[in-house]
Amino acid sequence: MIAVAALAAISLLIPGQLDQIVKEGTPGVEAHANGRDYAKGNAPVNGRVRVGSITKSFVAVATLQLVAENKIELDGPASKYVPYVKDERITVRQILQHTSGLPDYALAIGVNKIGDIRNRHFEPHELLDAGLKQPPRFQPGEKYEYSNTNYVVAGLMIQKVTGRPVAEEVQRRVIDRADLKDTYWPKQGEQRIRGRHARAYAQTDLLDPKSATVDATELDTSAAWAAGAMVSTPADVAKFYKTLLNGGLLQKPQLDDMRRTVPVDEKSAYGLGLESTKLSCGGVSWGHGGTIHGWASLGAATDSGKSAAITLTALPGAFGTDPARTFQQVFDVIDTALCKK
Repeated sequence: MIAVAALAAISLLIPGQLDQIVKEGTPGVEAHANGRDYAKGNAPVNGRVRVGSITKSFVAVATLQLVAENKIELDGPASKYVPYVKDERITVRQILQHTSGLPDYALAIGVNKIGDIRNRHFEPHELLDAGLKQPPRFQPGEKYEYSNTNYVVAGLMIQKVTGRPVAEEVQRRVIDRADLKDTYWPKQGEQRIRGRHARAYAQTDLLDPKSATVDATELDTSAAWAAGAMVSTPADVAKFYKTLLNGGLLQKPQLDDMRRTVPVDEKSAYGLGLESTKLSCGGVSWGHGGTIHGWASLGAATDSGKSAAITLTALPGAFGTDPARTFQQVFDVIDTALCKK
């Protein structure tokens, strides 16, 4: 009886955590943990969501496949493939690991204000130009600093060496190979989310906590492009990371490179489009987070085969929630999924 009661208590942990997130003001949350789907509030079970920077993991995988094919040199200059990157010391590895020193373009194009970018189409070189017009943040390889500009460069590298759109290459090399049925890269100009999905919400100005909250569901994601444009589901995100760690997408040398990290903070480190996070039960998870107007997501897997993903249907803070607390709650759900037996 004690064992049965313990199992029952564990089975209620994740729904209880999701209930608490919604109770505190987030309109909805959906999650997938080790083969099981959950949803609370306005979110459908395993509905489609914008996954933001989780896109970076997909782009990094495609890049590393090209490294394995000897089409991209991982420790060679990024300028060989994208001449706009003038500093020949910046390597492809540094681009994928956010140690290049390239400034972030996002605020320079006004991404913080949804009204300025919701209906605007950006070409990739507009994003790159906005980043490169700023002075370098530091010398190449000196330290880690997250910059969306790095993955615009990565997307352009993929297009240069394949002669095809990065969306097409990610579809063929990653999405199809991992058999992700509900994942896609939006077409040019596509603002609606295909299939079943929740309404999503964000503040009109992400830099102003007092700004109004608006519906952010329809959005042209060209402002994110290879740094964060993709749509998926929690189940597909969890399956992607599990497939990746199992060796289903990369050869061992490239997967080892992807998992070679630099420190981010006390709990996490960053590899090549892949972040490791210390778990409460010991060891680490491997995955990535992603935010974009209306959505906040996190997906991860472990070497033992566990996998999980979660998405909120509002950016933390949009309904008066404490962003730091909400993000911690998101991490806690993933930790529960990956640590509890």
